[in-house]
Amino acid sequence: MKKKYYIFGILYLVAIVFIMNDTWLYTTPIAKLTKVETTREVEGKSTRGTAEKKYSQKMQGIILNGEKKGKTVHFSNEYTYTEMLKQKYHKGDKVFVSGSGIKGVKRDTELVMLLGILIFVLVEAAGRKGILTIITVGINIMIFAVFFVKADNTSNVVAICNKIVILFAIVTLVGLNGVNKKTWAALLSTLCVLVLIMGMFDLVIRHVQELDYSTMEYLGSIDNPDDMFHAEILLSGLGAIMDVAVAIAAALGEIVKQKPDVTFLELFKSGRKIGYDIMGTMINVLLFVFGSGLIPTFLIRMNNDIRFVTIVKLYIPCELCRFLVESIGIVWTIPVSIFITTIFMKLSMKKRRKSC
Repeated sequence: MKKKYYIFGILYLVAIVFIMNDTWLYTTPIAKLTKVETTREVEGKSTRGTAEKKYSQKMQGIILNGEKKGKTVHFSNEYTYTEMLKQKYHKGDKVFVSGSGIKGVKRDTELVMLLGILIFVLVEAAGRKGILTIITVGINIMIFAVFFVKADNTSNVVAICNKIVILFAIVTLVGLNGVNKKTWAALLSTLCVLVLIMGMFDLVIRHVQELDYSTMEYLGSIDNPDDMFHAEILLSGLGAIMDVAVAIAAALGEIVKQKPDVTFLELFKSGRKIGYDIMGTMINVLLFVFGSGLIPTFLIRMNNDIRFVTIVKLYIPCELCRFLVESIGIVWTIPVSIFITTIFMKLSMKKRRKSC
């Protein structure tokens, strides 16, 4: 056991040291700030007339890669106390250089540190399941990257996401739960619910006034916002729907295993009780996920004297629509997964009895 920790610790440290010295891998010039002088400027006023503290920085750094490696460079920076438009830099920061200015901070070392902690916690807490989780996440990231790297402006986004969703569901469910009846029941339930909610969404959109995508970030400036929004809905609810389907399939599978003679009606009632316990939590999880992305939208606009009701009316309809569709998907997952899982389990029990 200790050997395992030693190996992981050594690999973790090697990875951090490597990332801290990987500037030679970048084509963009990177400089390390060796001297930073910060002075406070005269207090100015923001666009709303409120007091705004301003600061200026004079910085010196050394280029770490490329043809100008070792050359000393100088930068200047101005930022406000909110750091909304420009941030504050510190001595020791590694920054990307663009012309005579700073493009951004190199943060891959911090990302590797957090990734190492995540891997350790997953493996330590879940063991084999934790390792499988890491593998499935890695495969899903590669699937996502491959499909969208190959995509271009003429690609059908909805068609791409349809394929991605199927692959995501297969990789996640089979990778984490293995090849068994519970996995196939959960997979079939997930895909059936996705078809149901997307069909419902298309039906509603055709018979009501179209959504206004002009106020949504990015969607208002592209030629096919409707396709993009369909793709967002398809992908955003996959995780929650899979979670409910797996929980019900696993629970019903265990009931059948412990009580092979359980009736269809008893199994259905048990699954319904389990589903009701999961439903409220998962819908609230969706609410928190969507709500967290709206915090900047509300605060920035309210800070500029835009009323709360106006923000809800103009900027929230698409987010609210996504939340409602995915919540309906979670609710539908309960009866669909109960029905499919029950059929899978009872059929398998009948086959076993016949073979005996």
